[in-house]
Amino acid sequence: MTARQLRITAFLAIVWVMIAFVVTTAATYAWFTFSPYTNVTPMEGTVVGGGSLMISAERDGKYDVTCELRPYGNGSVLQPLSTADLRSFYSAGAQDAKGITVGYVPGDRAVNSQTLHGIVYLKADGNAQDVYFDREGVSFGSDPQALAAMRLGLRITVAGEASTYIFRLDEMGSTSGAVSRRTVPQSGTVVASIDSSGKPTYVSDPARSILPFFAPRSGEDVTPGEAKLCTLQDGEIADVEYWLYLEGCDDQCIDAVQRRDVALQFAFSGV
Repeated sequence: MTARQLRITAFLAIVWVMIAFVVTTAATYAWFTFSPYTNVTPMEGTVVGGGSLMISAERDGKYDVTCELRPYGNGSVLQPLSTADLRSFYSAGAQDAKGITVGYVPGDRAVNSQTLHGIVYLKADGNAQDVYFDREGVSFGSDPQALAAMRLGLRITVAGEASTYIFRLDEMGSTSGAVSRRTVPQSGTVVASIDSSGKPTYVSDPARSILPFFAPRSGEDVTPGEAKLCTLQDGEIADVEYWLYLEGCDDQCIDAVQRRDVALQFAFSGV
């Protein structure tokens, strides 16, 4: 389905629901009502810092300073899901008359079609490296509503040990113009699990600030950031699995996030 067809489909859905609202006065606006989507353009992964840290789209492939991002699935449309750990994802299935979500269905099978999900590989070459993001090369676009509603999830595996991160992206641009509306019982929560009837268990949103994980850069000089993503010994490889997704429980993940265009680019520094 082309981007134009997606926009037409969304427009028709909006018209239909708006008519239903006028007629019944019972329809409500929640994050799953219109299947909100954000178009994403995957770009590339890059590394900076003299080439001691290398990147590849394949674990046994060629390592260089750049590589193409190759997301699984269609890799172009984001739709709302909720997760507390990047292992179990949930999609809303029912809401009450006030627009508060009261039922969910498993969303794991939808991950590759509703998130930007893929993997890149980082390799230390010549010496050990502490790995950080590079602020000048990372991009998630500049749309306020999308930045406020999106999350970046990473699972980084080194020598069989995995670390999981979920980052807020509000600080990657100005989100002052983002529209908010609560669609879950309590703001600042995500879905951790559901029972057999779809009733959710909410937990505090685990997303953290991404800013401490950036390595400051002045020209070609890179210095350590406040928090590192991982450490690689010489010749060691890190599997960096990533998810860019709309957190459905976020107050900004509402109808206003539809028809937004963003671009994903990763950049890492080895220090």
